[in-house]
Amino acid sequence: MEDRPESKQATSPPGGPGADSERHDVFAGHGALAFAPVSWPALEEVIGPGGRLATTLPGYERRAGQETMMRAVATALERRESLMVEAGTGTGKSLAYLLPAALSGEHVILSTGTRTLQDQLWEKQVPFARDILGVEFEAAILKGRTNYLCLLALEQAKRDPRLGLELRDDLGRIERWAAVTATGDRAEVADLAEGAPAWRSVTADAEQCVGRRCEHFDDCFVMRARRLAERADVVIVNHHLFFADLALKETSGFGLLPDAQAVVFDEAHHLEDIAAAHFGLAVSDARVARFGGDARRALMTPDGLPEGAASDLAALSRDIERLYGAYRRFLPQSRLTREVLPDAVLEAYYKLDTTLAALARELAGHIGPDSDAATRLIQRAEHLRQDLAEVVLCQRDDLVHWVERGPRAVFLRAAPVEIGGLLRELLFERFSSVILTSATLTTQGTFDHYRGRLGLPDTTHTLNVASPFDYANQALIYTPDDLPAPNAPAWFDAAGERVEALVRLTEGRALLLFTSFRAMRAVHDRVAERLPYPVMMQGEGSRESLLKRFRNQSGSVLFATATFWEGVDVVGDALSLVVIDRLPFAPPGDPMVDARIGALTRAGRNAFMEYQVPAAIIALKQGFGRLIRHRTDTGIVAILDPRLVRSRYGDAFLASLPPGRRTGDLELLSAWWDEMNGP
Repeated sequence: MEDRPESKQATSPPGGPGADSERHDVFAGHGALAFAPVSWPALEEVIGPGGRLATTLPGYERRAGQETMMRAVATALERRESLMVEAGTGTGKSLAYLLPAALSGEHVILSTGTRTLQDQLWEKQVPFARDILGVEFEAAILKGRTNYLCLLALEQAKRDPRLGLELRDDLGRIERWAAVTATGDRAEVADLAEGAPAWRSVTADAEQCVGRRCEHFDDCFVMRARRLAERADVVIVNHHLFFADLALKETSGFGLLPDAQAVVFDEAHHLEDIAAAHFGLAVSDARVARFGGDARRALMTPDGLPEGAASDLAALSRDIERLYGAYRRFLPQSRLTREVLPDAVLEAYYKLDTTLAALARELAGHIGPDSDAATRLIQRAEHLRQDLAEVVLCQRDDLVHWVERGPRAVFLRAAPVEIGGLLRELLFERFSSVILTSATLTTQGTFDHYRGRLGLPDTTHTLNVASPFDYANQALIYTPDDLPAPNAPAWFDAAGERVEALVRLTEGRALLLFTSFRAMRAVHDRVAERLPYPVMMQGEGSRESLLKRFRNQSGSVLFATATFWEGVDVVGDALSLVVIDRLPFAPPGDPMVDARIGALTRAGRNAFMEYQVPAAIIALKQGFGRLIRHRTDTGIVAILDPRLVRSRYGDAFLASLPPGRRTGDLELLSAWWDEMNGP
């Protein structure tokens, strides 16, 4: 787009915002705020009656909700205001924010919840908008540094004598690909296993990157992607990269993402947790070991390591094991305070701190204090010492500290309990327009929960776009009240019997969502052998392979937990039943949740009703949303938690679900199913 305003003025590109704007009081904002949408001629050419959507897509059916959302996003971008949009399943929200962003004349960042969604937007929606609809705009995609091949790291890995035969096979595959790739994006290497150690040896994170001093800087894939992003109208990222970059800019003044006037967050219900993680600190045993490996390479001479350096590097390996081993009693996850730390942790910490300081002196002495490599490694050592001091000694009261075991490392973490103030300063005051959207942003019909948690300005407009699906006729919600309480020992047997009855009713085609691995395994063990259908369980393969089997094997039953509550899209006859074991309250002992509850309680507020219930409602809505993915889908959502109909807070959950019919009677449920699926 050539005619781009250079500053935030009330001018608009031809055919963009402000050109013959026609205002309609169609929807309302938060409280007394009225939000009158604009009509852009360029947008109407695409979505209006007789527009390109209608004329280029065979059998196209207009989506009123999608069009309303498009105009709302356009208005927020034009007026440089913030907007929250709950867009029900089937709205088509990706296109509803992509088209206004592309036509706005602004630099706009689109941030998605996951890299998978990021790739879908880049590979499907962008080509559709440009090639099918003929919208002219430049787009670029940016991922985190470790998604890109580092040419310097590849050279170093090829010379590393410690790599085994298996790694060298993968390294050869990467080297052959490196000679032909234009992007260096790991997603192109389809035959390389997820988490392959060889890939970790050929990437560089922000700490390891040497920047402009690198001999490969001009050919760097990360910098190439950034240069493309700087020229683009729309840049597609994910939330983790966005907030990592925002935090980096705050501390160092330099970031990977280009400057932009506006940002759109899809799957915005994840923002609080992701932002908190990136505004905090994390020191893993792998991070410290990575520093040791880089220091070893820098200190190595043709005659080997200097004597002092060899001793310090050997000590570093022992100190890492000693410190992180001392945390084993707190794993897999525990909140930490200075008072609960055993002496062994503190002793190991001070020893590791001393070793890091000694290695910094070795680097300065043997490589030279003026060496770029030494300077960067010495800075890394100092940053490690500072971060370790905070995550181990728990020095700041405004941070919650905890330890957790990840797939390949143990992490010591610290994160802010409340992020509303940080987001107001670093996000909402820096971007002229911030737009947040998701299928699940409201509880009991209001945006108050997320508005408060994220510190959104009072001027933020809101829009609730209902799903185009006819839930009243497509779905039945089964809420039995005759089951034991979820914490009762008898619940597992009762739940197993009810799951079997429901799965037999729908003849498989069932996704069973559990709030814990323990509950999943317990119910699976009770019913799996009795079910005459293909049964699979999370952990028996990758998420993608399980979903593929579930879609392709007729009548399948899939037992799953948290990672399947979102992003699972199974259309048609493969899925007719979603069973949710209990209301998805965060499990006790989650460090961030406990800290937030504590902060609200100390402020004299009702943490259960203000935080725990709304958060669980959002999670329940996500699980519910797995069932109806198309206008022709039908089925049952069964929630096997009697608290939904017995407790004083159950109505809050029911009021937040789509307006489907509900019954607690299994016979009535069976009759409805027979009627829906009769001859």
